[in-house]
Amino acid sequence: MVLERLAVLIGGFAAGTLMRRWLAGASAPGHALERATRELKSQARAHESRISRLEARTDSHEARLKEVPSTAQLVAALDDLLAKALTGLEGRLTVQAQSIETLQMTVAQTDELLERVLESLDTLRDMPPAN
Repeated sequence: MVLERLAVLIGGFAAGTLMRRWLAGASAPGHALERATRELKSQARAHESRISRLEARTDSHEARLKEVPSTAQLVAALDDLLAKALTGLEGRLTVQAQSIETLQMTVAQTDELLERVLESLDTLRDMPPAN
């Protein structure tokens, strides 16, 4: 009977030890849950920080995009530049055309003058020498 009581006592100790281990194991998932919760909150803060930086960059890009002229504005500016360039070119061509006309008139007058000079020389050659 002593052996039976000793066996019951040893069984009780073993059961108590197993119960303590089981309870310690049950509290470990609580710690793991807390740790997972902290990590999740940390990751959420990191994501929020990244999102806020991305939103700031997006706002910056939107502001820059608003400063860029539209296609219609670019086309209008190019039309103005082309009109000015064509006006300048047209003016230069007009001046050149006038210069060409002036040169043609000068050549015609030079031809007439040369013709008169040649006629005068011919007249002088045909005249008898005066003694």
